[in-house]
Amino acid sequence: MEETLDIDHSRLKPGAGVVHDQQMSMVAHFKAVNLQIPWATRQLGCTYREATMATQNGFQYIRLRNLGPNTSTLVENEVPEDDEDSIMIKDRKPIRHHWRIRVRKLIVPLSLLLNFIVAWKLLFSGTARERILTYSPALVAVENERVVFSSAFGIERSPFQGAPNEENDKLWGGLYDFGITRLTVDEARPMDNKTLPVPDQEGGYVVQLAVFHQLHCLNLIRKGIYGDVDMTNSDDLMGIEHLDHCIDMLRQGIMCSSDVTPITFTRTSLDTSMKVVAEVVHTCRRFSRIQQWAWNRRIGEEIDKDKVITNDPLGWGTYTYTP
Repeated sequence: MEETLDIDHSRLKPGAGVVHDQQMSMVAHFKAVNLQIPWATRQLGCTYREATMATQNGFQYIRLRNLGPNTSTLVENEVPEDDEDSIMIKDRKPIRHHWRIRVRKLIVPLSLLLNFIVAWKLLFSGTARERILTYSPALVAVENERVVFSSAFGIERSPFQGAPNEENDKLWGGLYDFGITRLTVDEARPMDNKTLPVPDQEGGYVVQLAVFHQLHCLNLIRKGIYGDVDMTNSDDLMGIEHLDHCIDMLRQGIMCSSDVTPITFTRTSLDTSMKVVAEVVHTCRRFSRIQQWAWNRRIGEEIDKDKVITNDPLGWGTYTYTP
């Protein structure tokens, strides 16, 4: 039984197709008179392997190359571009270059692999993250969660709201009022900004996470709104000067965080105006984990803020800064 060759459609161009009857007759003629196969490749524009298989299998189909409506099948001095088995030279003897073929086949996958590795390193490596994020030793405690905010109106009011009293003052203080944080030398070393060493026997370096400073400021503004702060005092630390500082610190913090959660709109009924819906899902950092991280590193006792350390491991004891 004669074997039928499949047509490689990827190598066909417009106007190409199954060989015409005249070409079939030519092939049959080549086979009948025992002409050399390389000469047949020149006449029909096919590769050496295709012509060989054609003569062996009755040549029911060939894979036409570079054949248009007005193109001759007689291509002089043509060297097949895609022949994987041989390269034809003047004496029509095939010279095999399998190693070149293997190299060509490896170039594309190797290039893709290298591009993937480079992209992975840029996107997910620690170096790339450090270029985007300001280093903080508390990053190890960061864990995201989805939280639905309350509207703080009506039945959605929280226990943090209302005029200052013993109960809500304690709640506010519990958010941040557990001292400042002690860092180890290794935790402090990568920071972008220097800080002072803790002036006690345990050593380390003193910091306060920004979130706790912001909560302190918000609590101070809360008290000021309800009259617990002397707005006329421009000298007292807890006076109007401090409040003004806190307002702008919160402005910067809110703009820095830039929560992009979509706040939606609705109506209570079809005959009422639309209003904002505050009870939407936000992606938040789990506050309790950050709070616990800072609590575990708290400096419980008052420190001597006037004592200068000159022999600390990082040499930051004499660090000074003037705004």
